[in-house]
Amino acid sequence: MALLRRTMQTRLAATSMGVAAICIASVGVALAETPVARADRTLAAELRVLQGDLARLRENGLPEAHREGLEARVTGSLGLVPWLLIQSGDEAGADRLAADRRDDPDDLAGALDSLIGRHPFDLLEQGTADVSAKALLDARAIHETYCAGCHDDTGEGDPGMKLPIRDLFGMAREEPADIFAARLYVGVKGDATIGFQNPLTETQFLALWRYYSTD
Repeated sequence: MALLRRTMQTRLAATSMGVAAICIASVGVALAETPVARADRTLAAELRVLQGDLARLRENGLPEAHREGLEARVTGSLGLVPWLLIQSGDEAGADRLAADRRDDPDDLAGALDSLIGRHPFDLLEQGTADVSAKALLDARAIHETYCAGCHDDTGEGDPGMKLPIRDLFGMAREEPADIFAARLYVGVKGDATIGFQNPLTETQFLALWRYYSTD
C-alpha cells in the first residue's frame, strides 16, 4: 500500500507540472449517453502516450526544456502504467516495464509495442466517420469554451517551458492518429466533483478528435 501511495503521489506531482494536460474541461456527461472514461481505455491510452513521448525524445532539435519535461513525464508514466497493468490483470506486462529495463530505450520501445498489441484502444476502431454535423458543432463549442484560450496558435509551445502548451490542431496533423487520440483521451480531465476522469461522452470525444483532425 505504501508503494502504491508513493506511485500515485509521483503521478499527481507530475500532473501538476502539466503532464498530459491538453485541456482541462468540466463538461457535463449526459445521462443518456455513454461516458468515454473506462479503465481499459485509460490503460490503452497511457501506453500510447508513453510511446509518443519516447518518440518525441528522439526528435532532433527538441528544446532542452521540452526534453527535460518529457523525461519527467516518462518517469511519471513508468510509475503509473505498471500499476494500471496489474489492475487489468496483466502482471506479466507490468514486469516488462520493470525498473531494471528502463535504461534501454530500445528494450522499452519493444516492450511498449508488445503491450500496445495486447491492449487495444477500441476508440480507434470506431473512428470518426460517423460523427454527425451536430456533434461536430458541439465539439467546436467545447474547444472554444475550454481549450482555445490556452492552446490556439501556440505551435510547439514556449521553448523555455518544460511541458509547453501545444496547438491541438498542429498536434493532430503531426502525430500519428492513435497517439493524438490517446493524448486527447488522457489530457481532457474533469475536476474534483467528478474524480478528474475524462468527463466527455463517447460522442463528444470522437467529435473532438475529428474536429482537431480535419479543421
